Amino acid sequence: MEKNNIPIKPYSDNIVFLDTEFTDLNAKTGELLSIGLIKYTGEELYLELEYKGTVHPWVEEKVIPYLNKEKITKEIACEKIRTFIGDSQPYLMAYVNQFDAIFWYELFGSTKEHPAYWIPIDFASILFGLGYSPNSMGKHEFFKSLNIDKEKYTEHNALTDARLLRDTYIKFYENSGTLMA
Repeated sequence: MEKNNIPIKPYSDNIVFLDTEFTDLNAKTGELLSIGLIKYTGEELYLELEYKGTVHPWVEEKVIPYLNKEKITKEIACEKIRTFIGDSQPYLMAYVNQFDAIFWYELFGSTKEHPAYWIPIDFASILFGLGYSPNSMGKHEFFKSLNIDKEKYTEHNALTDARLLRDTYIKFYENSGTLMA
């Protein structure tokens, strides 16, 4: 492994970290169950949506047990998100945004009519472009190198996954000149 001696700086800190939980990986049949949003500054929004259909067995086991807040309609969720985000059109960042972005766009009914910048950003691609495995957030050594205790985050909960992403992103850039690639 080689040290990256050049500290790097992100393009913008106008970011909202995003994670979602949904009923199935099939984007055509899956439905959004919960959404966690955290601003770069640390402000948080967590919402759980109404849903009465079936869910994939994996979701039933790994996600449903953590859904314990009041369920709201998609319309109310959109209003709350717009209020939370405001007019700044932040960049949405997910760890791997393919599913999160699809369900985000579905929530708002459009790829254009939502309160964030139109191009979602995924942290896995940033890692890849800087010489790290895109699956680094699946590895204990990566978090250890950033001095992050992954055990304090509940997996498969949209809010705590978004917190982990924000904390990892910030630590990653704070340490960008000293990390091993």
